[in-house]
Amino acid sequence: MKLVFVTAAILLVLFYGAKWIIKPLISDSSRTAVSEQPAQAAAAPQTAEKSRNFNKENIKIDWRDSAKHVDSYVITEGVIVSSYNNGTVCYLNFDNDYKNTLSLVIFSTKFSRFPDSPEKFYKGKKVRVEGRIKEYKGRTEIILGGRESITIL
Repeated sequence: MKLVFVTAAILLVLFYGAKWIIKPLISDSSRTAVSEQPAQAAAAPQTAEKSRNFNKENIKIDWRDSAKHVDSYVITEGVIVSSYNNGTVCYLNFDNDYKNTLSLVIFSTKFSRFPDSPEKFYKGKKVRVEGRIKEYKGRTEIILGGRESITIL
C-alpha cells in the first residue's frame, strides 16, 4: 500500500513540476531570445567602435591598448614588472599600475602547466603572450591556460 502512495506522489510531483516549473522556464527562454534580438541590433553601433574579434587571427597589439581590444584574440609583448601569487591565482603584470593595465592570470587549477612559482619565474622577463582579452571588474586580463600561451623572448 505504501508503495502505491509513494508512486502516486512521485507521479504527481513530476507532472505538476513539469507543468508549473519546466514549461514556464521554456516559454520564458523563448520570449527572451526573441526580445533580445532588437536590443542586439540597437547595440550594434556601440560594438562597432570596439574591436571584437572572436577568431584566432593573432592581432598584434601594444599591451597598453588592451582596453580597445576586449574580447579579441591578440598577441602582445612586454616585460613582467610585478607579480603576485595568493595560492589560488597568480597575476603577472606589465605595469606596477596593475589596476589600470593588462594583467596575465593563471588559476591554481593550471599551475601544473607552468614552471614552479610562475610569479618568480616570469618576473623581470620579456614575454610574448597570446590569448583573448577579457574584462573583469573594470580591468583587462588574459587568462593563461598553459605554457603555450606565454613565451620568454
